Amino acid sequence: MLMNRFSAFALSCGVAFSAVGAAHAQGAPAQVPAGTTLSTQPVGSVPVTSPADPASNPATQGAQVVNGVTGSTTAATPGVLGTNGLPTLASAGPGNVAGLVTYCIHKKLVYGTTARSTARALAKRDDVKNDQFYSVGGQGLLQTGSSTPFDIATLDRSKRVELCSDLVKKGQSLSD
Repeated sequence: MLMNRFSAFALSCGVAFSAVGAAHAQGAPAQVPAGTTLSTQPVGSVPVTSPADPASNPATQGAQVVNGVTGSTTAATPGVLGTNGLPTLASAGPGNVAGLVTYCIHKKLVYGTTARSTARALAKRDDVKNDQFYSVGGQGLLQTGSSTPFDIATLDRSKRVELCSDLVKKGQSLSD
């Protein structure tokens, strides 16, 4: 009798473990040999894009191409942050500042009418309307002295708030 109970218990555990193993095997992505061309993307795979071919990146379809901008730097990039832990705003033009202030407003990093009125005043300027860096700023990218803008989203929230406050101040001085 004891042996029958033990056998039944062992059998039920074995069935449970085999069901778990089968479910795990079904969730694992299929291994595809390198160089294989498929008509559809396998489940769980990540699309690969070619930097030489912007059309291969589905995320950029319909996006504005900004001349002279290559990639972006982050807070982890050596030498990009000053002693205060923030990037410098010296190279940011009026268009970039206007776009960044708008970005800060939408991301709720600054509040109040001062930021909104500053962004609107800058956006009305003719030199800002035609500035390609306005859209770069709207994506949270700060124009730097190099061709690689700084992604402010890589900063800690407190540093982003501080940077956005500084951007509003710079925007006010540019709109006067």
